[in-house]
Amino acid sequence: MEVLTAKLGFCMGIERAYRGMNARALTQAPFTVTHQNSASPFDTLRRIERREERLLARYPGLAKLSVKYDPGAIGPDEPVVLGFHGLAPQDKADMQARGAALLDDLVCPFIEKLDRVVERHVKDGFDIAMVGSPDNHHLRTARQIAAENGRRCHAIVRAEDIDALCGAEDAPVVLVGEVTGNTETFRATIERIETLKLPIKVRKTMCADSHARQREASELARRADVVVLVDDGGDGARSAFEVCARMNARVHRVRGAQEIEAAWFTDAARVAVVGGILIPDWTIAEVADRLRTMDSAP
Repeated sequence: MEVLTAKLGFCMGIERAYRGMNARALTQAPFTVTHQNSASPFDTLRRIERREERLLARYPGLAKLSVKYDPGAIGPDEPVVLGFHGLAPQDKADMQARGAALLDDLVCPFIEKLDRVVERHVKDGFDIAMVGSPDNHHLRTARQIAAENGRRCHAIVRAEDIDALCGAEDAPVVLVGEVTGNTETFRATIERIETLKLPIKVRKTMCADSHARQREASELARRADVVVLVDDGGDGARSAFEVCARMNARVHRVRGAQEIEAAWFTDAARVAVVGGILIPDWTIAEVADRLRTMDSAP
């Protein structure tokens, strides 16, 4: 059985945050790291807290860091670096008002851009239409920003959802994309806007990694008989699942190699392994090795 593997592990924003923390830690540690949306066991800070061997082999300075998940627990003069997810503006301001020594903010540039685009447009009187899942944290943040400025933010799950936002009585609408949202749905929504000549402004806010990751996942799914998706529970993995499922009906989600079942691969000559943005390349390799071991077993 041939095993095809995705080239992408952690997304570029996560690698950027780890590199920044590591470089500063080698000269300025100890300090604390924190960010929002950190509940997942796959979260980047939880990997630091667990002192994962493969992570520390790549970024040894992370072993010197302390992790706090509640920014309210960071005290006066405590040196702190913000991780990949950053903090909500008010939480960041409150932390600094208490006297925390903010050394760096390593929030993903695409998350920062999305929030900036949303804020600018709602202040100009636009409602927001965001391609993505209704429960994603990017959408929750956008809804909060919109509400603070007397505007609305709508989730676009299917391209057809955009039609309902074009009544004559409505405010002008700008279309954006959740950073890790489904890029195929985003393209389809733009095509629908253009075909129907809808009076909707478009701003492209999905990250480059999402486009590359989903394009690669879709191509691997097309070539394979079975797809194994290492699912971190985030919307990046959900988007990868959706694009794979359009190409291949046999897509299985796992959290690690230990969840793979041999029965999935009956009559399969080629298997593809892909992952979400919180899945490192070594986990993709471990899953691929497990598949090869299963195939060679008597």
